[in-house]
Amino acid sequence: MKENSFPYSYGSKLLGILFIIAGIISFFVQYQKKSVFDFNELAVGFSWGFIFIFFSKEKNDDEMMHGLKFKALTRAVIIAFSITHLYNYIFLNWRLKRENDLILSISAYQFLALTLITATAIFYYLKHQVTIIDKE
Repeated sequence: MKENSFPYSYGSKLLGILFIIAGIISFFVQYQKKSVFDFNELAVGFSWGFIFIFFSKEKNDDEMMHGLKFKALTRAVIIAFSITHLYNYIFLNWRLKRENDLILSISAYQFLALTLITATAIFYYLKHQVTIIDKE
């Protein structure tokens, strides 16, 4: 019996889209209440949404799709970590004096959202490339 490594059905992608929409709505509601952009609200919705979208089965769920998802995820972690590190260094800590300042960083939800958005984009790009090669 073949065990599937992706726990969510194909229909879970719709649940992911609903989480993203809820995160966007929550982001704007918080802005209306506090007049402050709280990107953690947005990142939470995007994180949960893209977890369901990326880790859902595909219509054509075979070993090649699993390999493409793994390749996309490994690339996305490196890209997101690099972007996060550069952003933290250039924009948040560029005036850091190590003896008395705190080191600032983006939140884990923001890192996870960036990683999953990047992984999903890379996966669909790779999937598109494979379908172009298959048509030729």
